[in-house]
Amino acid sequence: MLVRFPLVVVGGGAAGMLAAWKAASLGARVLLLERNKKLGIKLLISGGGKCNITHSGSAEEILTAFERREARFLKPSLYEFSPVEIVTMIENGGVKTYTRDNGRVFPVSGRADDVVTALSAELQRSGVKIGLCARVESLNVSDHQISGVVIGRENIQTRHLVLATGGASYPKTGTTGDGFAWAAATGHTIVPVRAALAPITVSPRLPLDWKGVALRDGCLSVYSNRSKLTEWRDDILFTHEGISGPAALELSRSAAEAMNHGSVELRFDFFPTMDFQEVDERINQVVLAQRGKMIISILEAWLPNRIVPRLLQEARVDSTKRGHVLTRDERRSIVRILKSWSLGTVSRIDIERGEVTAGGVSLDEIDPRSMRSRKIRGLYICGEVLDIAGPVGGYNLQAAFSTGVTAGKAAGNDWLSESA
Repeated sequence: MLVRFPLVVVGGGAAGMLAAWKAASLGARVLLLERNKKLGIKLLISGGGKCNITHSGSAEEILTAFERREARFLKPSLYEFSPVEIVTMIENGGVKTYTRDNGRVFPVSGRADDVVTALSAELQRSGVKIGLCARVESLNVSDHQISGVVIGRENIQTRHLVLATGGASYPKTGTTGDGFAWAAATGHTIVPVRAALAPITVSPRLPLDWKGVALRDGCLSVYSNRSKLTEWRDDILFTHEGISGPAALELSRSAAEAMNHGSVELRFDFFPTMDFQEVDERINQVVLAQRGKMIISILEAWLPNRIVPRLLQEARVDSTKRGHVLTRDERRSIVRILKSWSLGTVSRIDIERGEVTAGGVSLDEIDPRSMRSRKIRGLYICGEVLDIAGPVGGYNLQAAFSTGVTAGKAAGNDWLSESA
């Protein structure tokens, strides 16, 4: 069966929905294809189901959160469609938002579903035709020009196609990496895909009863060959397999890349705002004030109780020793652990469990002002399928929204020019 459509968007996530909306708002007749039963499946699980929509910083502030080459690429689209504009769009759809102290923007309701509903309603109003449960099999290209897309026995002809299929994380949401294969088949270079914003498994395995324990406002560091590669100050959370939480997710990309060159170790600093001497003096003051207390009780007043015995064991200090007999060397041994506690060697970082993936379609092959492919006419590529991965905090969704709008605008205008 042969069907013709002026403009097709493949992928109904953040980038795809915005691309379809923008193109339709310019007057283009748009077909949005989504393999799932509903749009925005990955949006529904973002921010723990609360949807961290964006970051409240200016476009320039957001750009500083990305690697330099990624920031250069994103700059035109972020200035074209800023955080203020996506928030305005969602609030006009009846979803009130609020901004946390750290700049992260969420719906007041705490429901990601409300955000998806608002965006879906905007698509309906703009006249986008939506095809759900539409499993694309391949893209058709003729003489370096996009010519269509294949869905089962159906061949949809089009000269303008926006590829917004996402990365390869959380494959149950439909982001199975198909877009990488299709882009490669059209001649695009795919930068090796790797985990980003993913939980980290360490060896030896951490005690099972630590699951759910959080360490607040510390500093997690990545080491390779005894040299610190990078660090991030925020919370970590112990899971049944290893370490998660904002700091672990943020450093997972660096850790995954470092694993290609040797073993990688994680260390945690409980008191990142204090140097060794300051922590030592603080502990000494507490010990002197509570001379009759066991050292385990003193530390349990500061730290999660389940981890204190392990810390003292690694410091080689008897947990029942009381303050008045704690030696200076023992105290300083405890401080060394608190300032640089080894959580183990990184053994695995699952790309499937990452919130986003690093790697993807090479940015050198995409025009950042339009998201047009430099290799295939009529092909526009946006969102996570590109080689872009920002930190936690709404940055990646904003990049998807912005590049989606840029792609949709270019595709819509190109179609209008052809049909004039």
